[in-house]
Amino acid sequence: MALACCGALYAVPGCAAAPLAEAAWRVVITGPHHPQDAQTQPIPGAKETLFAAARSATAAEEKPFPLLSQEEFGALGVDWAAFRARSAAAASAELARLKPELIRDRNAVIECAILRCKRPADDLTIAVLAPDFLQRFTPLFGRKMLLALPDRHTVFLFPRLASRYQEYAGRVLAVYRQSECPVSREVFELSAEGLRAIGAYSEP
Repeated sequence: MALACCGALYAVPGCAAAPLAEAAWRVVITGPHHPQDAQTQPIPGAKETLFAAARSATAAEEKPFPLLSQEEFGALGVDWAAFRARSAAAASAELARLKPELIRDRNAVIECAILRCKRPADDLTIAVLAPDFLQRFTPLFGRKMLLALPDRHTVFLFPRLASRYQEYAGRVLAVYRQSECPVSREVFELSAEGLRAIGAYSEP
């Protein structure tokens, strides 16, 4: 038997914690506010943002996917590459549910797409890591795009070329400051090579 507390699982004294089922494995993106013992991996170029191992939320939980501690991750008996590969199908399932809000300029050209969660326990950073995320949004933004992840409920997408992402600094930072689940002020490039940070929005 285990209890959820502050984003981790804790075994009740005298009870053996059940192994975390593979169907519950998730990879998320987290900011500097994560627990110090969380199982994380660096994102290329990022200064304050990390990949993290997590588990799916239970029906009773109202916050996004709790992060796994290093001890909990070690008990799974897999390395990071295997954990991420086995969580890919769940990430694609999250992505399939999303309908972006498209923002166009005066010439009807799409300059931004915004993804938002519908439930408090959702985590859109899982969908960003889906293996088919790039393919889905390539028709809108090309094979390289920019992302802002101010919190675990909101993703801003921009084209890499002729991008106006800087003009969205106020909106992105407002989400970051006001959220109960902030992630990052950094800006990321997503391409076939993966995710990497290329800069950050600066507070005024």
